[in-house]
Order: sequence, then structure tokens, then C-alpha cells
Amino acid sequence: MIKGDKDKLLKLAKENVCSEHHLALEVVWDDEAQANVIRCIKGHYPEAIVRTMTEAHKVHDRVSEPLKENLALVPHTDLGTGELLTPETIRALVDYAHKYELDPYRGHVVLMYGKPYITLDGYLWHANRVNLPYKLSSRPLSDDERKTYQIPEGAHAFVSEVITEYANRSFTGLGIVTPDEMTEKSKRDKTKLASPVVAKYPWQLAQKRAEWQALRRAFPIGETQEESNAGSGNNPSS
Repeated sequence: MIKGDKDKLLKLAKENVCSEHHLALEVVWDDEAQANVIRCIKGHYPEAIVRTMTEAHKVHDRVSEPLKENLALVPHTDLGTGELLTPETIRALVDYAHKYELDPYRGHVVLMYGKPYITLDGYLWHANRVNLPYKLSSRPLSDDERKTYQIPEGAHAFVSEVITEYANRSFTGLGIVTPDEMTEKSKRDKTKLASPVVAKYPWQLAQKRAEWQALRRAFPIGETQEESNAGSGNNPSS
């Protein structure tokens, strides 16, 4: 059972579906739990939820259009430092994406502190191109899990699981957004937040980070399975 703050649960219910029935979710009050909880419209109380189908999921069903070499459509800043990228670096980022059959124009690859990172959309694209059956689900950590993982008070934490039917294996990912990330001030203007989006939607970023790590482990790109499993998983570019 997924319970918590009503406003946060409403956001989750809007953007996810029941992992078992793939039906819409609603937020209701549960007398036994004495809390607001997420319930499937079928009356089921899911332990995990699944993100609703996004453009990244749908795109593999389309006929791919030839990519146009228009570098103006590629991100021009380092998402970690905010520095502008040189034309040579942008070209290298595009080449990196093409090497792994990713689309740089859809944000599949970005530069983060001078290093290329494959985003959640990139891993979703890759997983669908591999065309092997899998199931992706995610949920907030329970109170007991938060204690086990020593999640700080005020942090948002999700766990995600990818189950690959072809190998009968599961891969998990943990995503955390700390209070410091939500309150960090901009280095250029101390009166503004460094990332207003993180401050406004921290649970969404935590969910995406968990999904990014689980997908990265299940469908590694350009690395061995062991290297993928050793990854930190809290990729800020997700």
C-alpha cells in the first residue's frame, strides 16, 4: 500500500497507473491505515505503480525519420555546470549518441560536468529498440525501507524494478532527492533556487532516478553488466 501526503499522492496518481491492472489510480482515505493511500479504480491497493506511456515508449512504434544534422537542436550547455558548449563538444556529443544508436535531438544524451550521460528517455528508447519483454514499476520507499537505507528526513526516495521476462531476472534502482538539492541556491543569483523544478517536483525526480538506475542495469549501453551494476544510479541528468 502506497500512502503519504495527499497532494503528492494525487500527483503520482495522475502520472502513473496500477502496475498489476494498468488502470487509472485514485487517492482515498483508508481508515485502517489512518492515511491517504493510492487505490486502483478496480479497488486494488497496489504496492507498485507504473509510469504512464510517454513519448519515449511510443516512439519505437513509429517509422523513424532521417536525422537532420542541425546542431541548434542539441542542448548547448553542460547541465552540471551551466557552461556553454563549444561547437566541437556539441559535435562530439552527437557522435557519441549516434555511436549507441540514440537520438541527440530528443535529449537521449546530455553533457554533465564534462561527461556524456544517457538520460532516462535514452534508456527507454534503447530498451524498446532491444525489443525484449520487460516490466518497469516504481514506488516510494516504505517507512521501514527509509530507516534501512538511512534516508534523511525530508528527502524523497523511490525504488524501481525492471523485470526482464527473457532472462527471468529483476533489476532494482534507488532514486533519492535530498533536502539540500531542493533548497540549493543558484551560484549566479543567491536569491533564486539552483533548480526550481527540483524544488517543485522532487518526488518526480526521485522516481525518474530510480527508473534510470534500474533500466541502466537491465539494459546497459556501451558497458559490461558488471560495470552497469556498479553504477551510482542517482544520475542528475535524469
